[in-house]
Amino acid sequence: MPTTSDTTQPPERAPRLRLPLWAAAAALGIVALTVVAAVMGPRVSAPPQACPAIGYSSVLEVTLEGDTSEVAVLQVRDGDQWQPPYPPDAEVPAIPTSHDGDAWTFTLFSSPRSIMLRALDDDGDALARTEVDVGWVRVGGTPECGGPAEAETAWVL
Repeated sequence: MPTTSDTTQPPERAPRLRLPLWAAAAALGIVALTVVAAVMGPRVSAPPQACPAIGYSSVLEVTLEGDTSEVAVLQVRDGDQWQPPYPPDAEVPAIPTSHDGDAWTFTLFSSPRSIMLRALDDDGDALARTEVDVGWVRVGGTPECGGPAEAETAWVL
């Protein structure tokens, strides 16, 4: 009987490609930094922005409605004083104010949410007084630094 010798050998394997240890560590470090940047990136705030000197003014337009025939002056409360002063006083600085018919325009150096208004007759007597909430809209500057604003409101006498 012929002997058969089992001469089949397993196939030869291709040699494994091995990265040097420093290359594997570098690749792992890059992956880790990428993950950290992706997770933490949105949480890192921008550096503080330098804002220009604050000295802007805001414009308030008030339209009077109803019987306005006796109104000689419309005033807005600015801190402790009514502006513009009536009668005009050279000692008291006045905020710029103008009017065209029943529309009065005030230039303010603040933008308070609530505004006090007062209508005066020719003798300086108060005809009416009210407090209105104003919806200011920023028309310049930036959200971070603020800027000039404008608002319109109507007052029915």
